[in-house]
Amino acid sequence: MIDAVLSVGKEFLNNAPTAEALGHRTCMIYAAMVCPFLSSPEGRRGEASNMYGADIPKGDARGIGGAVVAYNDYEFKQTHAGQGVVYGAPIAIINYNRAEDLQDELTAALTNDETGAGRSPAWLGEDEQLLESALRRAMLTPAEKQVLAARKRAEQIKKRQQKQVKASRKKNR
Repeated sequence: MIDAVLSVGKEFLNNAPTAEALGHRTCMIYAAMVCPFLSSPEGRRGEASNMYGADIPKGDARGIGGAVVAYNDYEFKQTHAGQGVVYGAPIAIINYNRAEDLQDELTAALTNDETGAGRSPAWLGEDEQLLESALRRAMLTPAEKQVLAARKRAEQIKKRQQKQVKASRKKNR
């Protein structure tokens, strides 16, 4: 829709909020390639959604045509439809249908993207295993967290019992 409006020389004005947050251009291209929903017309929603009153059922297909859009501005705003991100005017559009259509864009973005060179920012840390572990913990559902907590408690009890058995054996010698 944005591309169609711009192609006839009209200005695209958008006052509708979205729950879809902004992102780094190279990362958005990559996400469009690897996300099962975004990467192909056959991609289906993994979860149902209700965004600003629009019910979107689980299993809905993405459909033909996708785009990575760059905007000149954004703001977090309360609107009549609710709170969300409201984007400014589109300044660049990368249209695609399938993930492979974006390969050249991603290659160019990675080649020209200075933020990818050198060391990672300090807030990302240096310990790759620690970061991966933290990410995995952050992605757990509440039920998975409960299971892990129960396992941890069981391990602690087992260790305590083993320690008591060992101490008892030592005492009985």
